[in-house]
Amino acid sequence: MTNMNTIEFLKAVDHAAAMNDRWLFLAAFCLLLLLCGLVIYWLVRQLQLVIGDHKELRREHHSALEKIINTQNETTLKLAVCLDRNSAALQECAFELRRFQENRNL
Repeated sequence: MTNMNTIEFLKAVDHAAAMNDRWLFLAAFCLLLLLCGLVIYWLVRQLQLVIGDHKELRREHHSALEKIINTQNETTLKLAVCLDRNSAALQECAFELRRFQENRNL
């Protein structure tokens, strides 16, 4: 039917128009099913793309959080060392202050 001329095409259209409404309904229903199938396929593809993007973004987010946590741990360690040194320095200052006051009282 690739080389259909105009007269044959018009005969086919006339034949289709003369058919019962039941066949028209079935043809429309088949087209509707095909269209719904295409739409569902497109939606599933879009959903798969969104899920893939979400996984990639989640991986990046976890990597960024891991860097932040490592930085916080390093900072906490530095702060603990600083507090320890300050405590030792304050103890020395308190000792020297007591010694100075005792020498002054004598």
